[in-house]
Amino acid sequence: MIILGLHGGITLRQHEPAAALIVDGKVVAVCEEERYLRIKSAYGYLPYYSIQACLTMADIAWEDIQLIVTPGATYEAFDEHIRHYLVHHFGSCPKIQRIHHQMAHLAVAFYGSGLEESLVLSLDAAGDSACSMLGYATRRGGIQVLDEISSDRSLGFFYTMMTYYLGFGDGDEYKVMGLAPYGEPVVDLSAIIHPTAEGWEFESTFLQKKPAPRSPFEPTYAEKISEVLGQPNRRPGSALTPFYKNVARSTQAVFEQCLSAFIRRLQRLAPPCRYLCYAGGVALNCSANKQLLYSGDFDHIYIPPMSSDRGLALGCAYYGAVLSGDSPWPLASPYLGSSYSNEHIQRELIANGIPFYTVDDPAQVAAQQLAEGRLLGWYQGRSEAGARALGNRSILAACGSHAVRDQVNAKIKYREEFRPFAPAILWEDSEHYFMTQGRDLPWMCFTVDAKQEKSQEIAAVVHQDNTARVQTVKSSDNELFYELLYQYRQQTGIPVLLNTSFNLKGQPIIETPRDALMTFHGCGLDTLIMGNFVVKKGTDRTA
Repeated sequence: MIILGLHGGITLRQHEPAAALIVDGKVVAVCEEERYLRIKSAYGYLPYYSIQACLTMADIAWEDIQLIVTPGATYEAFDEHIRHYLVHHFGSCPKIQRIHHQMAHLAVAFYGSGLEESLVLSLDAAGDSACSMLGYATRRGGIQVLDEISSDRSLGFFYTMMTYYLGFGDGDEYKVMGLAPYGEPVVDLSAIIHPTAEGWEFESTFLQKKPAPRSPFEPTYAEKISEVLGQPNRRPGSALTPFYKNVARSTQAVFEQCLSAFIRRLQRLAPPCRYLCYAGGVALNCSANKQLLYSGDFDHIYIPPMSSDRGLALGCAYYGAVLSGDSPWPLASPYLGSSYSNEHIQRELIANGIPFYTVDDPAQVAAQQLAEGRLLGWYQGRSEAGARALGNRSILAACGSHAVRDQVNAKIKYREEFRPFAPAILWEDSEHYFMTQGRDLPWMCFTVDAKQEKSQEIAAVVHQDNTARVQTVKSSDNELFYELLYQYRQQTGIPVLLNTSFNLKGQPIIETPRDALMTFHGCGLDTLIMGNFVVKKGTDRTA
């Protein structure tokens, strides 16, 4: 059966719209609207361009779609809203099935994992009036929900609330996580939230409305936070004093305590099981995920690469496949977006009068450029689904010193100095550099400790607390990116590169060759390799 999962657009708060296509149980395409619109998070949009891209990649017509599945089980008006939209843009509307927002998170986690059984957990700020579902799932029996937590108790909202208190903006929770290692967990937050045997107790009066929020997207919270902590909100752009660093560390610490208690509750509710499938925006907190990884409670923890609302469309499509009687295939790869041929790339280069030359072995050339200290834009194959660049839409650099990190920040990313960069490493070398416990970590969902004796060798990708959000790379994951890392190791003896997303501050990850060229010429990258074509600044070579 041909099933289209959709997410986006019924309210301005809905973000990260996407489309996902499953054919006879197999994931064919996952596309994110922000990449095509060039608007970060694409609040309030429905995924028109993503739908078109899915149809193109599957080589099918709109009329071939047999079922559309969306989140929004509690929004009765959504059927009419989406039907009107689809008829307007595509001329007709197939059958629509709405499912619970949290169930979509559970579905992308469990069915994407390929496991026969697992504990399942969704955790985010809110969706369909809930912030979480806990359950147990089997391939034969499906997903059994054991409990649902209402959004007025949201652990995700707590973290967002503290993000705003610290002077950061909408969607900036990752900045709090990055700042936390620079502080100490000495700020008492127990009047706001504290862990319990059931997970946590959150004083929800802190979500009472302020008279004038700074933006329509700001979760409102009481001025009582400032009263409790004894300091005013940090103003955006002002100094990060030791107090605010300590607030960040304390926020992360109590968050981890609450999450651990909540998962222990899930273990009490469910049959004994050593596997966990976990999704939702909260699952992006890779520092907390490290604690789960190191706890020893699970033999395997599966977090999909599109764990936030970016994954709702795929979760909906998976759920639709199960409803239709298809057996869902596990998510074999995150590389599910659009690709562009060498012919397309060459036409774009020629049309824009950009000098380039052609190479037979782009991985070898890329490794040489990186070994010589150049900052490289790397654009290959299908784009990655999810928040992380995983070697197809990446900015790459050597990682041997803090100076490289500072150079990437100053010339390209223009972001706060306290935020870390991530490493990509050959799988077979990962345990020599990081405490991975033998785990395959291909999607940058976990931080792990770096080995002390290796930290200085890869200083640009080791954070203040000696951790790194690592990507382990096997040839079976991404053959060309693996070859690049292998060639770099052959030339330098180091199997690790700094890998950050190919975009500028405030922009989505690039999608098209034109996006790559605009970003390349708009920042301090030295070299761009797209397909088999090399573009260097300050050269007039064309071949």
